[in-house]
Amino acid sequence: MIMLSNTTISAMAAANATIGTLSLIDSSGTAQKANWGLTPGAADYFLTSGTVLATARASIPAGLYAIHVRANAQLVPLKEKAWFVIQVS
Repeated sequence: MIMLSNTTISAMAAANATIGTLSLIDSSGTAQKANWGLTPGAADYFLTSGTVLATARASIPAGLYAIHVRANAQLVPLKEKAWFVIQVS
């Protein structure tokens, strides 16, 4: 399961502003280190850096943005995908 600690950000946020922290949790409830990726459409406005989901540019237009996040665990055979809606206001 993929979790995201926050899903809202200001439309006036600077580039590389943190939105939230990504976590990959396995079936036993243990957090796993992972490599993160976003679908190409999400990359227009958002990016991952380590476990952080951040803005890819400044002044994102207000609205709701559906993003598709992918995680590949680094130490165990685990791959997950999740959809999140980011609210920019």
